[in-house]
Amino acid sequence: MAERISEWRAAYSDAIAADITATCAQFLPEFALSFSFQRGWDKESDYGELLERQFERDRALTYTAVGPHKADFRIRAEGTPVEDLLSRGQLKLLMCALRLAQGEFLTRQSGRRCLYLIDDFASELDTGRRRLLADRLKATQAQVFVSAVSAEQVTDMAGEKGKMFRVEQGKIEVQPQD
Repeated sequence: MAERISEWRAAYSDAIAADITATCAQFLPEFALSFSFQRGWDKESDYGELLERQFERDRALTYTAVGPHKADFRIRAEGTPVEDLLSRGQLKLLMCALRLAQGEFLTRQSGRRCLYLIDDFASELDTGRRRLLADRLKATQAQVFVSAVSAEQVTDMAGEKGKMFRVEQGKIEVQPQD
């Protein structure tokens, strides 16, 4: 089953690669990003044989050191892991780009739209990046929930049909439309 799961993940990574590349190029054009799926064990090794060979070591470690649970989707910018090069704002934008690419892929495959939830919409993003993200979210025609410390931080979402809520001391109030 581990081999099959890995094959599914690799196929999904290949299928969505163009979406990810295009979305990330729009959000972070200043970086040459590369993406790779790592299956969690050496691709030249048979997983069953590997488990048998490493059984004693894994037992001593009290966990299985290789396998599909160790799979990863690695992203590099200019050949460097993104977590070592990008700022917090750029990392947030990268994660939003990945989610948007996944959502757009899902919509094309299934005809269903995603629901996007973004906590603290404005944090770590300058005005231009907030506007870019807001415009891209609007273009999806999906339902979007964002949280923000103040109404001013979500002005980029203005003009859309929607409601604003205020949460204070555990109570939710619908804010009047201006």
